[in-house]
Amino acid sequence: MDRGYASVSRTMGNPQDPGRSEVFGEDYEATVGALGHADNVGATNAPLLSAEEAANATLTGVKKKMVTEWKLLDKILIAGGIFFINFITALDSSATGTIQPQVLSDFNAMTRAGVISTVTYLLIAGIRPMFAKISDVFGHLQALLLSMFMHTLGFLICALAKNFSALFGGTVISVLGQAGYGTLVAIILADILPIHLRGSVTAYTSIPNVTNYYLGIEMGNGLINKWHW
Repeated sequence: MDRGYASVSRTMGNPQDPGRSEVFGEDYEATVGALGHADNVGATNAPLLSAEEAANATLTGVKKKMVTEWKLLDKILIAGGIFFINFITALDSSATGTIQPQVLSDFNAMTRAGVISTVTYLLIAGIRPMFAKISDVFGHLQALLLSMFMHTLGFLICALAKNFSALFGGTVISVLGQAGYGTLVAIILADILPIHLRGSVTAYTSIPNVTNYYLGIEMGNGLINKWHW
């Protein structure tokens, strides 16, 4: 039995062996020719890919799903939402930086201004990988909502602070949210957009970081001089 199996295997493995017709029958060559013709027809009739589809063809996993399944309107709405959130956070950062010296002076804590700046930069550098992991495990939307909640909560604590300790605690919570938001914006835009559009869309959604620099100063001056915050 083993010798017979080896004989058939050798016959199949050698395309030029005249014994193939005897093993598989007289219609063997006709069958192979028909299969080859069918393969050629399928390759000829394959649909042509657009430039964007061809660029996205190399993506795999989550990135392929995010890029290929989002419609154009969905991408526009997401970019618009990111632009709006950038507008609010940029206005908040500029206004907070304007009124911070006056607030620290009222709390007799001008010497601690450097502590806030140092802790802010350390938290931004250290918390970003954590939010990236949260986004990977629970989803982009859940991580984004968490970061915005922390930012809003910290901002409210700072607004209601009666001493430096409360102000410092609110700043820490707010900075955690800001760091998470900055990380998630980059992740979301990278997931929903092809490579050649990421730079331009990121630039457009970051315009408030430039325009709100002046608006934030005016709002900060209004908080101190007109509304007596």
